[in-house]
Amino acid sequence: METLEELRSKAEANDANSCFKLGQRYAMGAGVDVNEEEAFKWYVKAATLGHTDSEFIIGKCYAEGIAVQKDMDESIMWFSKAALKGYPEAVKELNVIFEETDVPRDKKLFDYHSKKAEEGSPSSMYMLGMFFEIGIGTDQNAEKAFEFFSASAEKGNVDGEYAKAVCVIRGTGTARNRNEGAALLKKCADKGSERAKCELARCYEHGIGVPKDPKAAFEMFSKMSDTGSPIGQYHLGRCYMDGVGVDKDPIFAQSWYDVSARAGCPDAEFGLARCLMGGVGVDKNREEGLRKLTESAEKGQTDAMIMLGQLYAKGTQVKKSPQVSAEWFKKAADLGDPYAEYTTGVNYLEGKGFRPNPKKATYYFERSAQHGYTLGCHMIGSAYMSGNGVEKDEKKGFEWCSRSAEDGYLKSQFIVAESYARGKGVKKDLVKALELHMFLGEKGYGKSQLFAGVCFLEGKVVKANEKKAFEWFTKGAQSANPVCQYYLGYCYANGLGVKQDAKSALLWYTRAAEQGHTLSKSIVENYTGTAVVIKGDVTPFESYKFSAENGDPDSMFILARYYDEGIGVEKDPNEAKKWYNKAASLGHFGAKKAMLHYRGNKTH
Repeated sequence: METLEELRSKAEANDANSCFKLGQRYAMGAGVDVNEEEAFKWYVKAATLGHTDSEFIIGKCYAEGIAVQKDMDESIMWFSKAALKGYPEAVKELNVIFEETDVPRDKKLFDYHSKKAEEGSPSSMYMLGMFFEIGIGTDQNAEKAFEFFSASAEKGNVDGEYAKAVCVIRGTGTARNRNEGAALLKKCADKGSERAKCELARCYEHGIGVPKDPKAAFEMFSKMSDTGSPIGQYHLGRCYMDGVGVDKDPIFAQSWYDVSARAGCPDAEFGLARCLMGGVGVDKNREEGLRKLTESAEKGQTDAMIMLGQLYAKGTQVKKSPQVSAEWFKKAADLGDPYAEYTTGVNYLEGKGFRPNPKKATYYFERSAQHGYTLGCHMIGSAYMSGNGVEKDEKKGFEWCSRSAEDGYLKSQFIVAESYARGKGVKKDLVKALELHMFLGEKGYGKSQLFAGVCFLEGKVVKANEKKAFEWFTKGAQSANPVCQYYLGYCYANGLGVKQDAKSALLWYTRAAEQGHTLSKSIVENYTGTAVVIKGDVTPFESYKFSAENGDPDSMFILARYYDEGIGVEKDPNEAKKWYNKAASLGHFGAKKAMLHYRGNKTH
């Protein structure tokens, strides 16, 4: 056991745990005379450094008049700090207080912490960061949130350090740097922050800023559980339930949830609800599970809110209600959950449970993006590009889409490629645009295949190469891009990158024309003297018949199957064999197999 002098030395050097332990010694008279005022002083110092137990104890002191004059407003402020971090006992105390007194308005909380922050309180700086991040008592402002988190961190507040690290990982109010953010989290976790440990474990679980290593995440949660951490015990149960770094074990999952729940962890109530609803480690009891799930959501557990939102959206276990679903998602969104913010944006955009409201949709998309959610970044980026629900700003649109593009989201990668091609929100760079479009073209993006084909055909970005142009147009044509189909027809008609072939040219011009490509329609009608019927008015059978008659082996094979199985036409084995034969003579593998099947049946 540390001596009083050793403990005091560490406490004076701003070690939050030592400040708390010193407060405990004076409060209990362990090796010193009981001194409530001295205990309170050290609790305050620990709390300003982000020590959650100390924040709760100070709230109790103000509530009961221990070492300070009784002050319920001050008590609520300290309990709120601990409760905002999920401290169960603080949540219970606030529930009791709020039954007897008016809940302090958000503006009152904001003004209180603004005053304390001006006086130099790092814990209030952290709280202001939270208020600006979520929009409590003030407008949501990610840059301001990061500013206050950083100021709190500089003063040694462990919550400020944690929040700053998360901002850097997500890119909330600052440039995104996942490696740096994970390194900051580790420093914070090494100081004992349970929240930092959980977030760092999540990084290992998903490979965010560190190599993906679910087993490392499991081991971190195991160590936390061994020290009696309720949140660590909850996550350990989740690992056993979902197979994170360990084989699934429903009994262990339910058991760890139960241990965590008995310690008052609201997340564990959500875990137990999942167990009951899915029959994991216990007998299935949907009614009891739903009751627990609702209770957990009403206590502020955002995952429970999201699950309820999903259940009411699907309507399989509860009566379907888009309105109730949307409200639960919105509650989770207003507490800062990135996925819920994105979903709420979609609900406002598409009118699911709410009246359509593009402005509100973009508000939630931007919040989701600020909290690092990939789809949120894409949606707000797209909104800024188009000006739908927000003032058009192509520079902002490019920046947000670049984030989701970095996360591998193909739709955003296409927007970024087009931005470079057209100089929208970024300096025009056709070389960069071609590089990105070729990457997307390999992924099957027809418009990107068209861009690459045109670049090689015209030689504006790279040296002209008709063969490569033909290859790209072929890929795009097979992806059903009508302009690529036109260009492929053009290549066949003029012998560009391929042997000149009038029949193939007509085939591809026709396919483009059937999709409404005006120039192709004109070419085909002038050549054949017959009006082209746009797809939608023409049946698939007629479309494939036309293509088959114009020499396309794939269409011959499909047409043969239509005759073989009576799809869109009466069964006709003779016609089927005729078209299988034609396709097989052109090397079509499936047609060859079909002909072997026919011959085999004949011998039997």
